[in-house]
Amino acid sequence: MTNSDAGDRLSPARRLSAGERLPPGEHEFIDRDVVIGFEFEGRQVAAHEGDTIGSALAAAGVDVLSRSFKYHRPRGLLCVAGNCPNCLMKVDGIPNVRTCTMAVRAGMTVGRQNAWPSVDHDAGAVLDRMDRLLPVGFYYKVFHRPKLLWKIMRPVVRRIAGLGSVDTSSDGGPTYTHRNMHTDVAVVGGGPAGMAAALAAAAAGLDVTLIDDQPVLGGHLLYDATRYTGINGTGDGTGQEIAETLRKRVAEQDGIQVLSGATAFGFYQGNLIAVHHGYEAVQLRAGQVVIATGAIEVPMQFENNDRPGVMLASGALRLARLYGVSPGKRAVVATTDDSGYSTALGLLDVGIAVEAVIDMREEPGASEAADAVRTRGVEVLAGHRVVSTSGTKRVSRVTVVAPDSSERNIKCDLVCMAGVRQPVTGLLLQQPGAVVEYDEQFGESVPAQLPGGVHVAGDITGFHDLGITLARGAATGRQAAGIDPEGASQLDAIERDYRAGQQPPGAFTGRDGRSAKKEFICVCEDVSSKDIDVAVGEGFNDIQTLKRYTTATMGPCQGKMCHRAFVEAAARRTGQSIVATGRTTARPPAQGVPLGALAGPGHMPRKRTALDGLHRAAGAEMVELGPWLRAHNYGSPQEEALAVRERVGIIDVSTLGKLDVRGPDAGALLDRVYTHRFSNLREGRIRYGLLVGENGAIMDDGTVTRLAEDHFFVTTTTGNVDAIEDWFNWWLAGTGMEVFVTNVTSSFAAINVAGPCARATLVKLTDVDLSTDALGYMRSARGMVAGVPCMFLRIGFVGETGWELHFPSEYAEHMWRALIKAGAEFDIAPFGLEAQRILRLEKGHIIVSQDTDAVTDPLDAGMRWAVRFDKPDFIGRGGLVANRARPPEEKQKLVGFVMHDRFVPEDGQPVVEDGEPVGRVTSSRLSPTLKKGFGLAWVPEKHAYEGAEIFIRSGQTDSPAVVTMKPVYDPDGLRLRE
Repeated sequence: MTNSDAGDRLSPARRLSAGERLPPGEHEFIDRDVVIGFEFEGRQVAAHEGDTIGSALAAAGVDVLSRSFKYHRPRGLLCVAGNCPNCLMKVDGIPNVRTCTMAVRAGMTVGRQNAWPSVDHDAGAVLDRMDRLLPVGFYYKVFHRPKLLWKIMRPVVRRIAGLGSVDTSSDGGPTYTHRNMHTDVAVVGGGPAGMAAALAAAAAGLDVTLIDDQPVLGGHLLYDATRYTGINGTGDGTGQEIAETLRKRVAEQDGIQVLSGATAFGFYQGNLIAVHHGYEAVQLRAGQVVIATGAIEVPMQFENNDRPGVMLASGALRLARLYGVSPGKRAVVATTDDSGYSTALGLLDVGIAVEAVIDMREEPGASEAADAVRTRGVEVLAGHRVVSTSGTKRVSRVTVVAPDSSERNIKCDLVCMAGVRQPVTGLLLQQPGAVVEYDEQFGESVPAQLPGGVHVAGDITGFHDLGITLARGAATGRQAAGIDPEGASQLDAIERDYRAGQQPPGAFTGRDGRSAKKEFICVCEDVSSKDIDVAVGEGFNDIQTLKRYTTATMGPCQGKMCHRAFVEAAARRTGQSIVATGRTTARPPAQGVPLGALAGPGHMPRKRTALDGLHRAAGAEMVELGPWLRAHNYGSPQEEALAVRERVGIIDVSTLGKLDVRGPDAGALLDRVYTHRFSNLREGRIRYGLLVGENGAIMDDGTVTRLAEDHFFVTTTTGNVDAIEDWFNWWLAGTGMEVFVTNVTSSFAAINVAGPCARATLVKLTDVDLSTDALGYMRSARGMVAGVPCMFLRIGFVGETGWELHFPSEYAEHMWRALIKAGAEFDIAPFGLEAQRILRLEKGHIIVSQDTDAVTDPLDAGMRWAVRFDKPDFIGRGGLVANRARPPEEKQKLVGFVMHDRFVPEDGQPVVEDGEPVGRVTSSRLSPTLKKGFGLAWVPEKHAYEGAEIFIRSGQTDSPAVVTMKPVYDPDGLRLRE
């Protein structure tokens, strides 16, 4: 099969075998009629549609999926649910993918990781025999003397340890998007309790969002073939049949939105849930939240409990029942409760021989499942416990110890661990006010206190009974809907009876309770029970410091597989109770999340001006500028620029930030935050405003117009108005000044009319005297234009006679059409953002963040005229004074430059001297006036003089340019004042 074939669905004529499979099951996930291929380490593997990578590889006979973090021990499938690190592989160049839950896609490329030269023959496995040289916390103890040794060993340790590595040559992987959602009730967990809660809340008329990390709703019932009778509301049937019944009801119930294959990884104040759903990150805000995340099986503690073939019982049943893959041929089931007998029956039903059931309880209770196991000839060893396994790349034998301490070996290739559970509380505990406490009767840590608006249901509560789970789930759903649960007292009585029948679990580990070096507490980080003993002996007896020193619970599973065993081991070694030992702190993310999902695209609201429709109708090319969509051009930016220079043009500048600043202390506030002085600005006058940070770096610029003694109109750069509004309010807080700052950006549209014929165009529409004597440069007036009340600001960003007209946004289209009609005789032309950039560049006007960066100050940018050091103080004055004192050789200056021809450097290209970069181009264009390339650039201060020659590198060529300290167009500013 070729690589191209791998991307196809395979026809029967050329179909590869999808591995050895069990007889078909009614509720399996796979479609056996469809076979698809993928590449695994250079060879083709066939899978059925619906397979995961892990199940397909298991069917193909691949036992070793990964090598462990520290000792490079072989690891195989364990949970088959995405909760452990054993299945982490590189898929299509993306490392650390949980392949036991990642669905197979045709043509995908899969490879194992953290091994050399291969996972099957890993040279790093020698570390497993050198464990005495790698004690817990060894990196704190060795390789530090002499100091040079650590510099040598640190990269070696990092290279040997770890899991997958990022492929820096890749294209960055998939693109993620962000979405916001709102719901009345969010239910996290799609098992029986979650579905029951969602159905009850939706039946009460609420909008419900049901989040589940599996591809199909059902939870543990998906692989549960146990027959249940007397379950209220679902009828008798197997767990799989009951799950199907509930799924159909969810699908038919109005008001329920299901997010399958979605991981809720963060739970924040205000019932904000962060969800990773495919290639999307969702922020879900809910009125009420039901946590029904259930409880998961976790590994038992015995020597070599991490060998391939040692699986959680739930993982083995998932593999067999959902994917038709046999997890082994000869099994031993180790259990702490009756669930082990159900596991044994399930294995027998699919054709797997069960050599023995190791029941660790001294006096197991009677059950139908236990009787059925004995009837089918399976040996039951009560009061025994598993102490170790043997084998190399797969388990071949298990050693058990009897109550009299005698040992026995049982040959097998599969060990199923059943009955040891850990409620999944990691998400719940992220919510302030949620408390989880150890319940000695259940032997589990269950929710004890919940914040308002948060509810729990299902196995997370410690009740592992399907009838109770469904009843409590429905009651919780009604409670979330604000309805008193029906039959609450009866349900409470049933739960009390269930609790009374529970046997407190015992703690079993090693031979005679001794810890073993290869008895792993944390399979993610290769932390053994012996490591816990050593760390406690070294003084790390607090659970929080013990966690950090050993790194237990800090791996990919984030404690899902190991938190219970870790706390129990710490309690045993310190001699404290589990309650006194406590638990580690839960923090988001509860599950690993791709950084791409957290980053996503630039996430900001998309804003359109009131003239957006007219721009599009005129054929404008739109471009994103911050949160705004603006007209980039209407055809030819060069022709648009010439229209402004020679005739008249209009541009939509509604995106300018606009702040209304009023109050008796308004002038004092502006004096404080701006570098210029505004308290002495006369009414009807405009002054350029420059804002700097406390370090003196330029933050923003704009204009300040005084409309009255206590009233100013402030403009800011596009997209920066929210930050500037916050800046004003920040420096206003606690001062006692009486000032009111209002953001009016969306309230006012703005159009700039500029060019030699601008006055002749406007006089047709207004009675305001627009003569230079009446309304000179940097002055303002109010009046009517085309019947609309307007504020006239005479400014000249593009270097021509012009006016900014600010008026209510509702009249924007009317105003635009009126101006176009009035200027028709002058061949008026709309111009876009690109033409504006050309025109402003010819005047040498800077654009903040384009020509400046986070450390640019006004002095180096040639804007000393905008800074009034004679003011007593202003924000950033100290930083500017310090910058002014820097020696000249440390300074750069922003200067204009003109090329010798039409060559236009790219923004960001370096200015070079003697072959080395000494500056950079910030803006450059082709001047329609000069017919040459020109722009602005940062250069060393020694080159900042008229006529200096600089060189700009483009590719392998250094092109000469001439420095100019004046605008290349109308250097004396006469056109502005006409």
